[in-house]
Amino acid sequence: MTTSARAPGRPLNPAIDEQVLHATQDLLIEEGYERLTMDAVARRCGASKATIYRRWPGKTALVVAAAAALFQAPQVPDSGDLREDLLACGRAYLQRDARRARVLAGVITASRYDAGLREASQKALGAPYVGLFERVLTRAVERGLVAQNLDVDTLARVFPAMAYEQVAAQGRLVTEDDVRRVIDGVLLPALGGPPTSDHRPARRPRSNRSAGSRSSPPALP
Repeated sequence: MTTSARAPGRPLNPAIDEQVLHATQDLLIEEGYERLTMDAVARRCGASKATIYRRWPGKTALVVAAAAALFQAPQVPDSGDLREDLLACGRAYLQRDARRARVLAGVITASRYDAGLREASQKALGAPYVGLFERVLTRAVERGLVAQNLDVDTLARVFPAMAYEQVAAQGRLVTEDDVRRVIDGVLLPALGGPPTSDHRPARRPRSNRSAGSRSSPPALP
C-alpha cells in the first residue's frame, strides 16, 4: 500500500511577520526585555503562539528580529577622504528616530545580563556596523593611506565599543559630538595622524554633587 506525499504547508504571510515584529517592538519599549513574553506578543498582535513559534524559536530570536527590522547599515562610504569616511561610519550610530532608539536601548541594556541575547544581537545588529569601519580601514591600508601593518580588526571596534558602553552603562545615546570626539581624538591619532582641532566637544555641565558622590546615568529618550 502506497501513501501519498504530504502536501506542503501554507507559505508564511509577510503581513503577519510585520504585525508580530511591530508588537514585539512595542512590548520591548513598554515592558522591557525581561517582562516581554511570547504570550504577550501573541495577545498584542492577535496571532497564535504556534504561528509565532513557526517563525522564531524563542524570545531571543524574536526580539533580535524585531530590532533588526528597524536597522539597515548604510553603504560603505567612499568620499576619497579618510576622515570623512570614518565620520560617516560613526554617524551611522546616531539614532534620530525615537522608536528605533528606544528599541535599540532595550536590547543593549538587556544584553548586558543575557549572553545569548548579547551574541545574537551582536551578529544581527552590531556586525554590519562594525563592518563599515572594517571596510573603510582595510581600503585605507590598500591605498597606502595608513601603515600596512595596521590592526584593522581592533581599531574597527573602537567606536562600536564606545557606543555600546555608552548606551548600556551610561544610558546615553551616541551624539554628533561623540562621533567627532572619538574619530578625531582617538581613532585618527591611532592611525598615525595628529588629533584634529577643528572640533571642540561641547562642555558638559558640572554636577552640583560633591566629588565623592555618584550621579545616576541620564535617562534614555
